[in-house]
Amino acid sequence: MSQFRRVQVLCPGNAVTGGPEALHHLVHLLRELGVDARLVYTPLDTKFDVPQAYKDFNVEVGRFQDISGDLIIFPEIQPMDALAVKHAKAAIWWLSVDNFLERRHTSKIRDKVRYWKGVLKGRRPRQGVEALKGVIHFSQSYYSSEYLKSNGIPFVDLYEPINSRFLSRDLDPGINGRVDEILFNPGKGKKFTDCLIARFPEIKFTPLKGFTREQLALKFQTAKLYIDFGHHPGRDRMPREAAMHGCCVVTGRMGAAWNPVDIPITDKYKLDSSLPEFETNFGALAKDIFVNFKQHHDHFDAYRDRIMTEPETFRSQIAAFFVNSN
Repeated sequence: MSQFRRVQVLCPGNAVTGGPEALHHLVHLLRELGVDARLVYTPLDTKFDVPQAYKDFNVEVGRFQDISGDLIIFPEIQPMDALAVKHAKAAIWWLSVDNFLERRHTSKIRDKVRYWKGVLKGRRPRQGVEALKGVIHFSQSYYSSEYLKSNGIPFVDLYEPINSRFLSRDLDPGINGRVDEILFNPGKGKKFTDCLIARFPEIKFTPLKGFTREQLALKFQTAKLYIDFGHHPGRDRMPREAAMHGCCVVTGRMGAAWNPVDIPITDKYKLDSSLPEFETNFGALAKDIFVNFKQHHDHFDAYRDRIMTEPETFRSQIAAFFVNSN
């Protein structure tokens, strides 16, 4: 039996990215476990339908109600809304540390200025995370767990998996038919990727933009390498999807990519983009992956095994807190 009368999960409307998918997945599993849960799209004064990409999830869309006995879960980008709850119990799911801190890892001064602009605009608390100690905290990554722990804030792990359609070993066609091509998300680490594209004009780089789910899967199944030198604010979805389709994955060392828990791949596939030899190191690694693809492909088997266990882990974590905690 759930410890809450009802669970409301707030989610940006018409958004189809990793965070909103995680929020839909949470409601889906809560309902599967017998918890009265519903999505509440924001802004609250606008009516939204469930995006087509999430039609497979069993979700109910409701309206926001601040009622005693309810739990209202906010993504970390809405801390002020969580603090405004008066009657229900408020919670924050830390899908990203850096999005809360307005941090991009390119300049500490700019990051601080960006945060204080958020304070002045009423988006962030003046006292920082200290102001949020009175709400329940869920952590989506080891990265966010360490952040909360360092600030003396208790939390509950809630590690969501990637979409079930990407959780099959059959998605990986192996090494045959692969081409020397590098895939990247143009919204992640643009500064570093642009430098690599300029430095290595002989290599084919393809931005993953404007593809349908089917087209994206095909790109992952035919290219040899996916890269992400972004700031990794949490356990990002696309590196896991790329790995499940058989791509090798190379990341930077910022944010959640720094630790061996959120992206458990060998250190040689994590390059420090702040080093002067970054581009040289990348070129040598990428070309070795192209030439010796089978050897590198097999190094990611343990990562794929770990990704396959994530749905059961997520379900167990949800059940432990929401159903079996009494």
